[in-house]
Amino acid sequence: MIMAPTDKINKKYSVLRIVWEFPPKIGGSVTHISELTKQIDPYLRKQIVFAPYIEGCEIFDKSFPVPIIRQKVPKYCNFEVPIIRDTFYSLYVIKTVLHIIKENNINIVHFHSPLLASYFIPHIRAYDKNVKIVVMAHGWPGKKDRKFGVSYYFGNKLIPLFPPDRYLILNDGSQIYELQSISDKKGVPWDIVYHGIDTNFFKPDESLISSKSFNILFPHRPVTIKRPDIAINIIKKFLSKINDSNVSLIYLGANHSEELIKLARNEGIENNVQFLTELSGNELINCINNSSVVIGTSLNSNNGRAIQEAMACEKPVVVFNNNGNMSNLIENMKNGILIDSGDIDGFVESLVLLYNEPYLRHKIGTNARETIIQNRSWERRIKKELSVYQDIV
Repeated sequence: MIMAPTDKINKKYSVLRIVWEFPPKIGGSVTHISELTKQIDPYLRKQIVFAPYIEGCEIFDKSFPVPIIRQKVPKYCNFEVPIIRDTFYSLYVIKTVLHIIKENNINIVHFHSPLLASYFIPHIRAYDKNVKIVVMAHGWPGKKDRKFGVSYYFGNKLIPLFPPDRYLILNDGSQIYELQSISDKKGVPWDIVYHGIDTNFFKPDESLISSKSFNILFPHRPVTIKRPDIAINIIKKFLSKINDSNVSLIYLGANHSEELIKLARNEGIENNVQFLTELSGNELINCINNSSVVIGTSLNSNNGRAIQEAMACEKPVVVFNNNGNMSNLIENMKNGILIDSGDIDGFVESLVLLYNEPYLRHKIGTNARETIIQNRSWERRIKKELSVYQDIV
């Protein structure tokens, strides 16, 4: 629990948090939402999570410190196209949501999807104009990055019609200017927030015995947008510049990575690449702490939780600085290394430098953790969230 000046704030907010995805799923925005829910709960009068039912969620829900109301949804609510899925889902559950608001004296409804929120907002406002609505956008990819063009097109038309009282835009490094523009045109205030990192959990382990191997960690699930294929290319070139067989590229959450395995084999470096399953808890911490360098090779964004968690563990990170979006976190050669997007040769040279300079790895890693403590703590994040609640209520 955070013990800080936020303790002095009166517990006057009753929050209904509406999400489309929630644990026991893990990763990405799901993990972020669940951690935010736990961290902010001591400062709220009441908090309830409303989420779709997931098979096997009962065990997780019993152990979670915040009440979760699950709604089983029919198959027609599970369209892959968000614009259609969210339409059916909102119509199916709106009566339940309004009932929860009434029975629990909810004064803030906090959505974690701008598109999903736009369907609920007119119903909630028609039911009770005093209820305030906050919408959090977990990044905002540009048009070219949207998997479903129809959802992107209609979403941009629909969202301005039913704006919330406040947007919280999570800046994970992806393109967020479009959502800011939509909010500005409608006169809806917005605030930028960042990931909160638990620096008491993600921390260096001084008891580890230094390994002779040079381990390069790819900390994300190797999905296409994170460009794990570029990492293969980088490691191949890196290996050609050093004479060391004890180098490993490690992928996490690589349960279904047949194409990557094939690529590593075709490039002749399969003995230098490890594919691990999804890790969490102490296993994840140990994996990070056993790495020498952590890399981000996405051409879209490298400013997510995984990179910052590695920084909290005092690991030097080398990342592509996509459109300068990492510069708000990393100062080049001080607390990390920034590479021009797509500059593979520059990336390789930076790895060679860190390989040859253990002291530089330690210095950058130490500065990285200090950056996370100062700028990405949960205390800082919760203060921001509570100040927004205070402004709108």
